[in-house]
Amino acid sequence: MTSLPPLVLLIGLGLAATAVVLLWKLLVTAAGIGLGLWLVVHATADSPGVQLLVFAVAGLAVAAALRQVSPSHRPALSGHHARSRAHAGEEAVR
Repeated sequence: MTSLPPLVLLIGLGLAATAVVLLWKLLVTAAGIGLGLWLVVHATADSPGVQLLVFAVAGLAVAAALRQVSPSHRPALSGHHARSRAHAGEEAVR
């Protein structure tokens, strides 16, 4: 087995430490959600309906959070569409 050179190991540890420092809130939240899901799954091992509901609610919460964070993807007006809208606006003014 080959060992990593010390410089590569130090760079990797530095990047990992930087990621933890910058993303600590996300990591703590993810750990809390994961722990909660794990507790519910083990407590309701005989009830797949409850497990499905718990995973669905957690998935919806993550999807809602991602929609809040991600920018909307509206295409920019360019080319023919931009000219036709500008022309329509001029006609409405007349």
